[in-house]
Amino acid sequence: MMINITVHLHTILQRQTPGGLIGLLEVQLPPGSTLADLLKYLYIELEPEHLLLAVNGRVAELNQVLQAGDQVNLMPALSGGS
Repeated sequence: MMINITVHLHTILQRQTPGGLIGLLEVQLPPGSTLADLLKYLYIELEPEHLLLAVNGRVAELNQVLQAGDQVNLMPALSGGS
């Protein structure tokens, strides 16, 4: 059995398709999958330290286990200049 996760892709992470940019995906993953597994599944090429990861509105770590119905936001991290 798989779990369903909703993924919101922001800015440069959105997917280009013939129909336009896609920023919202429904993904099915095996139970016990983590955010790191999701990034691999989606072929996200940015290094994890260059991403802001949020699950259900809270900042999350790569090792967080995902649950059915989770809402995941993947955003490129903004770096502040000094």
